[in-house]
Amino acid sequence: MKRSAITLLAAFVAQPATAAVETCLVDTWIADLGDMADMMALQMSGEATPVGGEVSMEINADGSFTLLADDMIINVQVPGAPPMDVKVVGYSAGNFDAADNVFLASVDDYALVGSADVLGQVMEIPFTSATGMGGGGTGWFECTDDTLRFEPSTGATVDSNRMPRLWQRR
Repeated sequence: MKRSAITLLAAFVAQPATAAVETCLVDTWIADLGDMADMMALQMSGEATPVGGEVSMEINADGSFTLLADDMIINVQVPGAPPMDVKVVGYSAGNFDAADNVFLASVDDYALVGSADVLGQVMEIPFTSATGMGGGGTGWFECTDDTLRFEPSTGATVDSNRMPRLWQRR
């Protein structure tokens, strides 16, 4: 075996089976609700303003993460409908592989639920990991002492509907 092949094989065998993240990402992060409102406005083709609640994400050294939506409420206004408060609760969980400012987030468990009171009727809003926030993705990231920023993409197009972009360290 050539020396470079042996080195590559040794590096492969030495790698852990789980994904890994840069140390800077390991912590609990709080999503910027204004950014979350922007995501929801895109998803619903309207305008949105944050009202309250919180979205947090815990990232562990092994790459596992859990995103929790704790009564996040966004006021949404879409054409042809009265303004409504959309409430999101639940979680998504999966794994990050994040190094050298590039990330890949895969989701194994997705249970985010949206609801809105529209003219006195509670309406469920379907989210899936393929279409909803916290559904994973790929792109680049930037991490500092107190800020985490993702720019997710699908192919060559930025996909701002899946991974919340702006986070503050808790």
